[in-house]
Amino acid sequence: MNKHFTFSDRVKLEYMIETNSSSSAASIAKQLNKTRGAIYYELKHNTTKLITLNQRFNHTIESSLCVNLSKFPFCCNGCAKTKCSHRCLNYNAYDAQNIAHKKLVSSRVDTDHRKHMISLLNTHLSPHIKSGKSIQVSRLACPSMDVSESTIRRYINNGLLEAKRIDLPNAVRFKPKKEYNYSRSKINARTLYNRTYDDFKLFLQTHPDARVVQLDSVIGKADDRFALLTIFFINSKLQLAFKYNRRRPSINELLLSLYDSALQAGYKLFDVILTDNGSEFQKLPSIEFTPDGFLRFNVFYCDPYRSYQKAECERNHGLIRRVLRKGKSLDLIPQFEFDRLMSHINSYPRGSLNYHTPYLLFQQEFNHIILHNFNLHKIPLSELVLK
Repeated sequence: MNKHFTFSDRVKLEYMIETNSSSSAASIAKQLNKTRGAIYYELKHNTTKLITLNQRFNHTIESSLCVNLSKFPFCCNGCAKTKCSHRCLNYNAYDAQNIAHKKLVSSRVDTDHRKHMISLLNTHLSPHIKSGKSIQVSRLACPSMDVSESTIRRYINNGLLEAKRIDLPNAVRFKPKKEYNYSRSKINARTLYNRTYDDFKLFLQTHPDARVVQLDSVIGKADDRFALLTIFFINSKLQLAFKYNRRRPSINELLLSLYDSALQAGYKLFDVILTDNGSEFQKLPSIEFTPDGFLRFNVFYCDPYRSYQKAECERNHGLIRRVLRKGKSLDLIPQFEFDRLMSHINSYPRGSLNYHTPYLLFQQEFNHIILHNFNLHKIPLSELVLK
């Protein structure tokens, strides 16, 4: 047994306390391989306050804690009351993960070792950076400073060193990374249950030959009506891009159309879908099974804000962004232009494929008929353009 909770554990905990009000802390602890004390601590310390509609529109209503919060599960999840005058506490896997992460980070801030390190950096490293040297060269001038480049850059961005961003040769060209928007729409725990990234890894252990595709969206401008659905095939590194309406998501219809057209040609395109927690993908589990009850494919979701868990798809987006820059609207670009772009990208030789092209490897795995259905064409190397 262990006390550490992963995001997958928190999803399962939220699911259990919401769907089975008769579950005890001991039974949940046994299923999650935790101690009962760890379950208590998680529910008591990582809950968030929830404002009900009554409290929002009637400020005179008593806002004391409900007596039911003094016993397991110490939160209002699964409560049958639709109207409540008490202050409510809600356990949400996303919020709990963020709270726990902030506690983990803050526990390592302003330690004596960190203060001492900042003092040494200001004494020995800052003068070199202020004189116009890069961080890498400055570290060469101070070989005794065992601090990574990323740590030094973070200290400078946070204003902890005497050297500033303007002292770095190239930093002023780039904006500091923005904080994630944690308030965006998220997939609920009932959908994520048994579909987290941990579940995906367990599935691959028992199905090592499963064909996996990674799904993502590429957005031009934030207020665009249309975006691109990208489908990345792990084995061949081939990627497809299809325009879809963000206001009336038709992703399920797109996937079923591709999947069924390949079946008609005698091939099963994929066994597993791995995607992120975007709200446009929350209805994917509804097409896992056929109307007759036969499994088409399994759907799994990456942990929130962990894009590296589908790094292959994200890396390939870099090729798309060479042409479709961020901030450029996609609304007026027709689908055939995206097909032409992906034909060029998939005809680009990759070192990881022994300098073969994704187009060739996909053709060997399936056939040219499916590629033709995707409107992809082989582009000779002499005609290849990625600008």
